[in-house]
Amino acid sequence: MDQKGQISIEFVLIIAFMLVIVLLIASYAGETSESYTVLSAARAGATNALTELSLNKTIMTPVRVEKINTNGSGKYINITIQISSSLSGYQNQSIINSTLASIAAQGYNWTDNSIVTSRHVYNVTLV
Repeated sequence: MDQKGQISIEFVLIIAFMLVIVLLIASYAGETSESYTVLSAARAGATNALTELSLNKTIMTPVRVEKINTNGSGKYINITIQISSSLSGYQNQSIINSTLASIAAQGYNWTDNSIVTSRHVYNVTLV
């Protein structure tokens, strides 16, 4: 800055460059944060459902969540939850509903068998 109160062009360029960097980092961090939040809530929901089914003696053998995989790109992402043994249709739907409810509890919208966020539509399936 000079004596007359004018801002030098170098100062404006530095501020603009810093603003662009901050916006790029914030965009990437928001995307990653949403993904981690959804996957963590999916695992917690599936684990809670399996625990509830076990405590109600609906499941007689120990069952656990083995893997959670995602596939898809762009707007539509599929979340596949792999459990250690096969269950009946009612039990599978109970696990999916608990998983969706757990994700929706994070502040996302739940429609049918999908979670809709501002960036993606997540579809949950059980294997």
